[in-house]
Amino acid sequence: MESLMSVSHSSILPDLIYRSSQHGKGLNRFWSQVEGYNGPSLILVSGTLTQDGNDQRFVIGAFTNQGFENRDSFYGSSGALYALKPLFRSFFPTGRDKSFVYSHQRRIGRVYEARPRPVGIAFGGTQGNERVFIDEDFARIRIRHHGVDKTYQPGFLIPGQASLTTEATILDVEAWGLGGKIAEQGQTMYKRREQLFTEQRRKVDLKTFANWEDSPEKMMMDLMGNPNRVQREDR
Repeated sequence: MESLMSVSHSSILPDLIYRSSQHGKGLNRFWSQVEGYNGPSLILVSGTLTQDGNDQRFVIGAFTNQGFENRDSFYGSSGALYALKPLFRSFFPTGRDKSFVYSHQRRIGRVYEARPRPVGIAFGGTQGNERVFIDEDFARIRIRHHGVDKTYQPGFLIPGQASLTTEATILDVEAWGLGGKIAEQGQTMYKRREQLFTEQRRKVDLKTFANWEDSPEKMMMDLMGNPNRVQREDR
């Protein structure tokens, strides 16, 4: 597939961090590629929607001035939205709000949340009323009227948007790093540290497993499974 970057213009040579058609769709796959990249990024989304019985393709973009973080609220200090195809428009910060980017992934081990947060990636607007929202499967994108957003300048990201919320099918998602060699090297170091940590944790787990037969944990599990076992052995 031809890169979505062919429709954008930049004097900076970007580094491809993630492409859904290459690395797999979904927030988990996205996170495994972008985690540890602490630099400006450009997200590009190509999609298709049906208008008047016809399928129409589009490309929109979002610029962030920092790396992505797993948070349950909006964050960031600057950014921009772009309509890239078939329209070409830029929407910069208004200075009225700071809902630049939202990226939230379910935390492992958390079963219940009193107030579940939307899982996905968003730009502008408020939680539950985002201007742009990409679902966790990278299957659907929701684009609302600019009236819900005080962070970015008003204007339509796709043709015929009017005042309604538009939902479309996502074809591809890309993330390009604009932080240069420093951000790229920083991510490489981050991934190495994470790999070393994982290996050390695995060694500890294997050591614990090897001593399982003599461990207090096994004795407790045996007692819980058969509380009369010790009494019979003592007789």
